[in-house]
Amino acid sequence: MINAIHGRVIELKPDYITILTPGGVEYRLEVSLSTSDSIAQLPPPDRENIRVFAYLQHREDAMTLFGFVSEEERFCFEQLQTVPGIGARQAIKILSGITVSNLVRALDAQDVKTLSKVSGIGPKTAQKLVLQLRNVLVLDEDEGEKSSNVVAPQEYRDMVDSFVAMGHDRKNVVRTLTDVLKENEDKIRGTDYRSIEPMIFSIMLKRLA
Repeated sequence: MINAIHGRVIELKPDYITILTPGGVEYRLEVSLSTSDSIAQLPPPDRENIRVFAYLQHREDAMTLFGFVSEEERFCFEQLQTVPGIGARQAIKILSGITVSNLVRALDAQDVKTLSKVSGIGPKTAQKLVLQLRNVLVLDEDEGEKSSNVVAPQEYRDMVDSFVAMGHDRKNVVRTLTDVLKENEDKIRGTDYRSIEPMIFSIMLKRLA
């Protein structure tokens, strides 16, 4: 699995970017307008060594590489495809028409009207999104300061799913995990997450009890 591409941006278009890696390999990644706009706003020096998260779609007739400026956007892209009728290209089209934060807020508020206005989403699809993705994609907003914590770190997603299966609210689980990781930052730094996972789980269990 390709997790991310590191290198220099040599071509930037609204719907795709091309990255030249230090090894001399050029990768073309299809992206949302949100990702292309974010990269376009970077100063030139930052485009010389950029990390873009990736998703490889492997079909019988083609392989397509998609790129994302954040793990949150990639996670939303993956989850959108779990909704019947939404494929990879439609998911990218949706993320080009609405930011991750606004998408999650609309889902949380069950705002079918706002979702229906997004290109690639009609009223029926908007209802499907709310039914299937509300409480799967969550946004943590603390003290009025908007944050993009829609997902837990990759290595802790199974733990989050476990607590959700126990009946806990996903948003509260993600928020609690974020707090626990921040409080134990010194212990975690430079340590393989598998060795400290039992400790994090134990603390989470007590916090959520």
